[in-house]
Amino acid sequence: MAPDALCALCGLMIAALTHFHVASAQKSQCGSSEFLNSDLDVCVPCASCKQYPKTPSCNTCKPVEDTPDVWKLAAITSFSVLAVVLVGAALIIGVMVHRRKSRPLREPIEETAGPLYQA
Repeated sequence: MAPDALCALCGLMIAALTHFHVASAQKSQCGSSEFLNSDLDVCVPCASCKQYPKTPSCNTCKPVEDTPDVWKLAAITSFSVLAVVLVGAALIIGVMVHRRKSRPLREPIEETAGPLYQA
């Protein structure tokens, strides 16, 4: 009876190893952003874990980092700086033009024919 028990034990070990090998082969068929749903035997995207966080095997997914929209922040900052520069330049030009117009010429400009302009 010992040889029969030994054969049965060997058969169980072979079946278990085969099962684990098939499970690992199926798991490796899933992409890096997927996990194997053992109930359905299909690969499920890890993005579904955000909507359904208590899904079994979600812990096998790598945490997906939400990439902040850096370009939006850069665009808002650059356009704000551009607006401040344009408004500042307009104010400076306006003040300069206003001061120029409000100050009359004190002396008339005379043209002289000095030694450089001899004919």
